[in-house]
Amino acid sequence: MKRFSFSLLAAALAVAGLAACSDQSPQADSSSASPATPPVASSSTETPAKGSPQTKLAADMELSGKVKELLQEPGRGRVEVAASDGVVTLYGTVEKPADKDRIALAVMEVEGVRSVVNNLVVMRES
Repeated sequence: MKRFSFSLLAAALAVAGLAACSDQSPQADSSSASPATPPVASSSTETPAKGSPQTKLAADMELSGKVKELLQEPGRGRVEVAASDGVVTLYGTVEKPADKDRIALAVMEVEGVRSVVNNLVVMRES
């Protein structure tokens, strides 16, 4: 029973320590604060930082849109597109093996594409 109590106490102290570390608001003396520099309010309309998940998602969606626009041309088969960090993955079906290769090569020419994962399947009509 003592071991359980000690573990519980240690866990509570760890949580309290982490909570104290996560408090990032500075404790400033109100008498030394300058009235000429009001605090900057954060806004929900701020631009996400470069490299943030929102920025990466927007870039992936933009790249995916560019590739989908390319694939709207006739003769491109039924192709689905997924993009992540410059890597475009192609899913779907085409009629000929040459179509599979031609589509992948065309996608490589889209600005922002670093590589293509070609998961297209050749479906021959019977």
